[in-house]
Amino acid sequence: MKAQEIRLTQANLKTQSFPLPQLDATQRYTVEEAARYLRTSRWTVYQMLKNSQIQKIKQGKRTFIPGSEIARLSALPTR
Repeated sequence: MKAQEIRLTQANLKTQSFPLPQLDATQRYTVEEAARYLRTSRWTVYQMLKNSQIQKIKQGKRTFIPGSEIARLSALPTR
C-alpha cells in the first residue's frame, strides 16, 4: 500500500461511524464518546459542561461523563 493510501485509510477510520453499543447508565464515557451518543460535536459537549448543563467526573486531567447524564439528555435506552 502506498503512503497516501494509508493516510486516507487512517483518516476514514476517524470519520467513519461505527454502531454504538447500548448505553450503560452505570459507566462513564469520554467526551468524544458522549458526543457520539448525543449525536453532537465534542465542542458542544464541552460547552454543556462549561454551562453546567451536564455533570462531569474529573480524573486527573481527564474528563468523563456519567452514562446517566447521557441517558438523561438523549432518552436512549439503558441497561
